[in-house]
Amino acid sequence: MRKLIGSLLVVALMPVVSMAADAGKGTNLPGSDSCGMGWQITQKKTWLATTTRGTTNYFIPPAFGMTSGTMGCDQHSIAKNDMDAAKYASNNQESLSIEMAQGEGEYLAGFAKTLGCEDAVQGEFAKMAQDNYGAITANNASGIEMLSNVKAQIKQNAVLAGSCRA
Repeated sequence: MRKLIGSLLVVALMPVVSMAADAGKGTNLPGSDSCGMGWQITQKKTWLATTTRGTTNYFIPPAFGMTSGTMGCDQHSIAKNDMDAAKYASNNQESLSIEMAQGEGEYLAGFAKTLGCEDAVQGEFAKMAQDNYGAITANNASGIEMLSNVKAQIKQNAVLAGSCRA
């Protein structure tokens, strides 16, 4: 009975929440305002349109659109910055892993470039990767996990933190 009452309360309050979420929004605004599947269905400023948008965006959140730049959303800079590095790490994971262990190589240098590291710190990047190889590739890390681990190591290295975009 409590679940039924809770569900009815959510359904009853959804239009109010939807209208509050739409307050002040125009119809073709850039960024994360006015984006998501709900805005793709309707952009009208009526109670029914607002309810439809709010309900749709509740069940299909616009987060995917914000990271991929689809569904009327602009892609956020965080997603744009990591996309090249994530693709590179995933596509070259085995070669990167070998070169990280060796502390040198073309794939490692290319990876540093995708992370925005300046040419002057390529040696420092390779040394960091070799010194922290165990932490970077722990538990058979996937390419994305390797990227995340490398970024964490870059933040801990004073030279790289100032010379790399990550």
